[in-house]
Amino acid sequence: MKLAFSTYGNEKQKLAFKYLLWHPDITEIGYGWWAWGWKSYTWVSWVWMMCNKYPWVRYFLWRQELKRLKQTTLETYFKFLSDYQIPESQRWVYNSQDSSIKFSNGSQILLLDLAYLPSDPLYTRFGSLELTWWYIDESAEIDWQCISILSTRVWRQKNEEYWISPKILEWFNPDKWHVYHRFYKPYKEWTLPKYRVFIPALATDNKRLPKSYIEQLEKTNEVTKQRLLYGNFDYDDTPWRLFDYNKILELDKYKTPYTRVKYITCDAARKWKDKAVIFVWEWYNVIDCTIFDKCLTTEISEEIRRLQEKHWVQNQHTIVDEDWVGWWIVDQLWCIWFVNNSSPISPYGAKNNTYLKRNYANLKTQCYFALAKIVNDNLMHIKIQEQDKLIEELDIVVQVDIDKDSKIKIISKEDIKEKLGRSPDYSDCAMMRCYFTLVYGWIIDDEGIEKTPPRNVIYDGFDNLEEIIFSDEVEISEDRVF
Repeated sequence: MKLAFSTYGNEKQKLAFKYLLWHPDITEIGYGWWAWGWKSYTWVSWVWMMCNKYPWVRYFLWRQELKRLKQTTLETYFKFLSDYQIPESQRWVYNSQDSSIKFSNGSQILLLDLAYLPSDPLYTRFGSLELTWWYIDESAEIDWQCISILSTRVWRQKNEEYWISPKILEWFNPDKWHVYHRFYKPYKEWTLPKYRVFIPALATDNKRLPKSYIEQLEKTNEVTKQRLLYGNFDYDDTPWRLFDYNKILELDKYKTPYTRVKYITCDAARKWKDKAVIFVWEWYNVIDCTIFDKCLTTEISEEIRRLQEKHWVQNQHTIVDEDWVGWWIVDQLWCIWFVNNSSPISPYGAKNNTYLKRNYANLKTQCYFALAKIVNDNLMHIKIQEQDKLIEELDIVVQVDIDKDSKIKIISKEDIKEKLGRSPDYSDCAMMRCYFTLVYGWIIDDEGIEKTPPRNVIYDGFDNLEEIIFSDEVEISEDRVF
């Protein structure tokens, strides 16, 4: 049977078929779809053709929840068969018990959910799968570690026999998590790897879409309009964000006046485990930075000692994240240790300051709120080689469990790893700078209200912020500015 499939002028749908059928060198396809992007119809027609053409191939269709998968994409599959009047002999046998579609030639489509299970954090339940191609609906909702593991399961079922290149399809909404950094951002910057493509599909690409739907979208609020009509990946409507995105982008622009007091913060890591990041601070300006991709704890200790000697930083002004391997470095240096889940501290000089005495879940949360205050007031200056990663990490920090009667919490490090596909090493290193802010005190006025240091300040280099001398008449000399 020959099937005359029409895209009705949808050029993005034609492009998707082009990469699926005629480009063996393209193995990863990201289809950024919005309302009525016609993405499900593209997939079901393609997979039907492949399963009928090649015997004993196996395709997998995944989503975070199997119930939603059956209610959406599976229903579209039924609609496709009905629209094109596919004969019974070339349809399928659907087994609701094991959620599979079996063809008469032995080919299969398996429907599975990819929900994270605490009992299976490494997704070992998928370790024995043998796939020809696979497809994920709503990829942005799936843990990046899960996608990374599943990508190793393709090219295992009849690929070499039929000379079928392993295709991985992902459909997703505009989102700022791992799909943003893997597909949209490289596409925007023309840095996509040769094996990966991104297809942005707008509602207006669907020529069969009623005009009334577009008119209705244009009347909705800005959030809905930006996401569903314009497909704006950069427009983030996530509530309860700690950091103003525009202020994060300005981290490398504004320099605050310097003091003679300097600090060192270190987010430690061991060989093969995340990155080790060391920042040297003068006031809230990073004046030196060391980043290790792979290193030993002794190498980190030696580098911190070198930076201490270079910038005259004392041990009481050096802090290391004690979690995991950091305690070894603390023992070697005898510096201050930072324990993320320890109790919040009472900030110096904050007797009447309710903002600084809020009911935080732990010290890390307290320091991130302090960091947000400093960044949003343009008081911090960080300019490093991997500035984009720092921006990504700060942008992802949100307050969680807002509606619960509990202590103030932020997104966990595990959740950030799931969204970004890596550890937030840079933001954690910046966050620890605020430990000294809390210990040595904010600038507090007579009424106990928090204030930020004015631009025309002369610093005498004292450790205690109460000993800073202020003057409205004297300007800072050029040699005091980095």
